Amino acid sequence: MNSVYIEITNVCNLHCSFCPCGKTPENRTFMDSKLFEQSLAGAQEIGASNVYFHVLGEPTLHPGFAHYLKKLELTSLKLTLTTNGTTIERTGRQILASPAVRQVNFSTHAYAELSCENAERHLQNVLDFCSLAIVERPDLYINLRLWNVGAEEASPWNSYMLKRIHETFGVDVTPGHFCSRHKSFNITGRLYLHEDTRFEWPKSDERTGKEIIAGTCRALDTHVAILHDGRVVACCLDHSGQITLGQIGEQSLAEILESPLARNIREGFAKHELRHPFCQTCSFCKRFK
Repeated sequence: MNSVYIEITNVCNLHCSFCPCGKTPENRTFMDSKLFEQSLAGAQEIGASNVYFHVLGEPTLHPGFAHYLKKLELTSLKLTLTTNGTTIERTGRQILASPAVRQVNFSTHAYAELSCENAERHLQNVLDFCSLAIVERPDLYINLRLWNVGAEEASPWNSYMLKRIHETFGVDVTPGHFCSRHKSFNITGRLYLHEDTRFEWPKSDERTGKEIIAGTCRALDTHVAILHDGRVVACCLDHSGQITLGQIGEQSLAEILESPLARNIREGFAKHELRHPFCQTCSFCKRFK
């Protein structure tokens, strides 16, 4: 298993229509330091090399974000940071200074739902960070995400963003050849525009689970997730803990991954069987053949 998602917070400062975070604003909190350290230990225990700081939430809003970066630097783990970029003017220097940060993904598609003034301001801050990173951290991978392919209402914003990329880096990015195998378009160095379609977040359905449905997923193979309260879930999309496998602090992550439920789900994926009701409502897993 390569990656562990550690949701250091489920708090976010945006309310995007495509994200559950804005639809269920209650019970938002931050992962405490002890639980974070236990999560890091679990990730190392299972031999992971990469961590994420989210399932839901904006990681850079955590008051201990810089402190958690320092803790991460004491391990061999590397961070892929996914952020909406709205705090990058404040946190950018901390991110660039941390050797533990391997990649930064900016969810710039979120700006399509903001006022023009706010959207343009946030994008400018992100582009300023990218320009600085190219000079100071040429090893850092950066994705400017536009995960809204096919969303007609986002077209004006996408066009504006491509224009600003050209003005900033002198590169014309024409992502007209988007397909499932061609999503990344190089801008310069290790800076990329990354396109994808929107997807519906899965949820349990009482009508499912009565029979096995054909399908597979990379959950419990390439990754597992730990929610802000320590619940270990099978999937990086299971923000509400529908497939709770165990609790960090009560068991080790390795023990949790060998629980009967985890083994059953993993065995199902290997046999192309979606055995859990939550998985049966997931459209994202249909991308895996």
